[in-house]
Amino acid sequence: MKSLLPLIALCFTMPALAEVPVVGDGKALAVIVTADHPGQVAKYAAEELAYHVEKATGVRLSIVTESTVPLAMESRVFIGDCAASREAGLRTDEMAAEAFALKTKGKSLIITGNDGGGDPLDSSTRAGTLWGVYEWLERELHVRWLWPGETGTYVPKTATVTAHDVDETTPPRFIQRKLRPGLGFESEHPALGFTKEAAEQYAHDQTVFLRRHRMGRSYPMGYGHAFVDWWKKDGKEHPEWFQLRDNGKRGPSKATGRFSMCVSSPGLQQEIVNRWAAKKGKATGGPSFVNACENDILGQCTCDQCRAWDGVPPADYLKYYSPSSKMTGSRFVSDRYAHFWLSVQQQAAKVDPNAVVIGYVYFNYFQAPVTGIKLNPDILLGYCPSGGFFPRSADEHEWMKKQWTGWADTGARLFMRTNHLLDGYCMPYIFAHQFADEFHHAVKHGMVGTDYDSLTGHWATQGPNLYVAVRLHTQPEASADELLAEYYAAFGKAAPMVKECFDYWEKYTTSLREKQSKVMEEMKASRWRSWATAAHVLYPTEAFVPAESFLANAAKAVAGDPESAARVKFLQQGLDHAKLCSRVSAQLTTAAPKANADETKALLVELINYRRSVEKTGISNFNHLAWMEDLSWKLSDETRKTPDLYP
Repeated sequence: MKSLLPLIALCFTMPALAEVPVVGDGKALAVIVTADHPGQVAKYAAEELAYHVEKATGVRLSIVTESTVPLAMESRVFIGDCAASREAGLRTDEMAAEAFALKTKGKSLIITGNDGGGDPLDSSTRAGTLWGVYEWLERELHVRWLWPGETGTYVPKTATVTAHDVDETTPPRFIQRKLRPGLGFESEHPALGFTKEAAEQYAHDQTVFLRRHRMGRSYPMGYGHAFVDWWKKDGKEHPEWFQLRDNGKRGPSKATGRFSMCVSSPGLQQEIVNRWAAKKGKATGGPSFVNACENDILGQCTCDQCRAWDGVPPADYLKYYSPSSKMTGSRFVSDRYAHFWLSVQQQAAKVDPNAVVIGYVYFNYFQAPVTGIKLNPDILLGYCPSGGFFPRSADEHEWMKKQWTGWADTGARLFMRTNHLLDGYCMPYIFAHQFADEFHHAVKHGMVGTDYDSLTGHWATQGPNLYVAVRLHTQPEASADELLAEYYAAFGKAAPMVKECFDYWEKYTTSLREKQSKVMEEMKASRWRSWATAAHVLYPTEAFVPAESFLANAAKAVAGDPESAARVKFLQQGLDHAKLCSRVSAQLTTAAPKANADETKALLVELINYRRSVEKTGISNFNHLAWMEDLSWKLSDETRKTPDLYP
């Protein structure tokens, strides 16, 4: 008993935890307070807080400024940089980029953060205060955003809201969190896509959704294929900067062709630094990014110095690439690019010690280097495999993770820059568990950011993939099952049936792995560009029957719950649409079109009419589908009309 006495004494002497009543008995017990002249981020954050509290309780909290706070209202929720936050010792200008603070003090909750001055919905605007509001909503109200729009916004009902004791300051886990929004897809057959009004709504809802999941970045990072126009501008004067071909000539094999650089050229390295230095402006104390990402082509220079930097190809160098891949017959050049980035970084550091060189590990320089070269944290590499789509075999999956670890072991920092979310068309193509496993591995081995290309937005058929993908950015240690449990819980009593449905599709998708590779090869279809060519082969209409049964049972289970029923209907609409797309693919595929002109028109009118009927639900990004179908199907010229005019 004596050993417990100090603990008991401590319990009696601890101060009571601060609790701030916000809503109770159907009444507002607190007011939301901003500075007298709040920034755009703080204003938006206050509105988001009020909206979600009202959705949970039916009570709308007033939003006032510090100079107009009602004296009768004791409880206050301060949002953004203001006198109250500064009095509490929270200096947002001293916080890390995008960090937020949550602090209770007396009868006040303070949510503030490191913000920028731009549009709060712009992914480049620092929005620490907004991140703090979303964190608090997730913790206290258990809000979850399943997909864009009202139906996907899950806010449990409650009669009471209390802000519990808290005092912490938290930066984002990653300096960049990005799923490219996929809003720029354009087709020669626009009738298959959104009408103008629906496209605007879809874009807005998705933008809001991505910000709610804290997509953004701490610093302006400029990168991408860096040398696309250099041959046109500099090829005559400096041919030595460009790839040496087997025929002894420099530059592209044809005037408008793609080309790689002679990365061992000291002149090229110096010119990259010179151009960056001329544009970078004054030092700000943050990193200054030097774009050294090779063009969208294999590293092909054959000069003696580039080849001297190369290592011996690993035995498994081409093991996981198909015979038709661009990689077939290529030279292994990872080590030369590692030397290149290191040389550029060392020169840039002489100009600005905060210089960070960005490169892509890609094509024949994706596999980890083998010569033992050591890089450093001022080299930031985008992990961009040219293959490795999900689902993978167990050994291929381990091989892919091994490449990440190999690059991390050089001392460079890495960000995830894959194209894997482009796969699967609008089919229920589920690989959530394998995706999460790769993400976890990357986090354990130093991942500092993401840039997934691209978010194709097929929310009703690929929801588990997309929810896991966005949620991992704020809960990077959570398992796929934990995150999927959150997702399924939003369907109320239908949760078990919805889980059965997507478990079926994940098992089905996994079973397709070998067949898919063979079919795509035979039909000359691309995983990211013309998947719709093979949709009917990989997802025939009979494959949908078990899933339709699961969702029919789900609908029965929530017949008396309008909110959950609406979510089940959303999934059913996505499944109906995917099944219709499979039917159309069977008739119009460019691999072997079967439909005559009259049948083609009837099929397309049926598909387009269905899309018009559901386009404002947000089940799919129809503009992405139109882009892909343009490359996959034999289409009628009538579909070249705008969606507002046809059919």
